[in-house]
Parts: sequence; structure tokens; C-alpha cells
Amino acid sequence: MSNYPVLVVEDDPDGQEVVSRMLAQVNVKVEIAGSAEEAWTMLQAKQYAGAIIDLALPGQDGFQLLNGIRGDAALRGLRCIAVTAYHTPELKRDALQYGFDGYFAKPLNRTLFLGAVEDIIFN
Repeated sequence: MSNYPVLVVEDDPDGQEVVSRMLAQVNVKVEIAGSAEEAWTMLQAKQYAGAIIDLALPGQDGFQLLNGIRGDAALRGLRCIAVTAYHTPELKRDALQYGFDGYFAKPLNRTLFLGAVEDIIFN
């Protein structure tokens, strides 16, 4: 896939573990950030293949983090996938219109999620 890890931005330890395990099964390196602020610091310090971002984060939410990413010349091309436990059709529409490259409701469907990660982040 890529020499660069995927940044998983998720405040829930169980959510971190689920996504990390799925990605590890297909040999994707993962780094974890527990908040948008932590993710921003990590994104400034290192290159990532892409990011999986929970929309409901403490402090800044996933939309605010994406806004910072898209507004930064060095990061604006980073492929970002939204995940959320609070799914509605309107939220999916809003996330994709806002600039996320993909969207998934929790619990994640392993096959669909990993296929999208490959297509969106690594192709």
C-alpha cells in the first residue's frame, strides 16, 4: 500500500482498536490521535497516506479538523474519510459536500470500509 501510515482520529479507545485492527489485517500502518488538536500536531510533524476522522470528537470536531486540513497548502490534498456513530442521510450528504473523500457509519462494515480505504487513500 504506502510507506506512510494512516492517521486514525478517534477519541474512543474501542473505536481506535476496531479501526486499527481492520487496517492492520491488510498491512496498513496506523497512528492514533485522540483529538483533533492532537491530530493537527501530528499532521504538522509527519506525512500520512490519509486520515480516518471521527466526526464527533471532543473540542474541535471532525468537520473543524477537515477545515484546517483543506485550508493548509501542505495538507489540502490529504485523503480523508469520515466515520460516525451518529449517522443520518443528511450528515452523510453534509460530510461529503464539506470535503470528506468518503463517509462510513459505525459499526463499520469491514469489507466495504477496507475497500474504500484502498480506493480512496491508496489509489
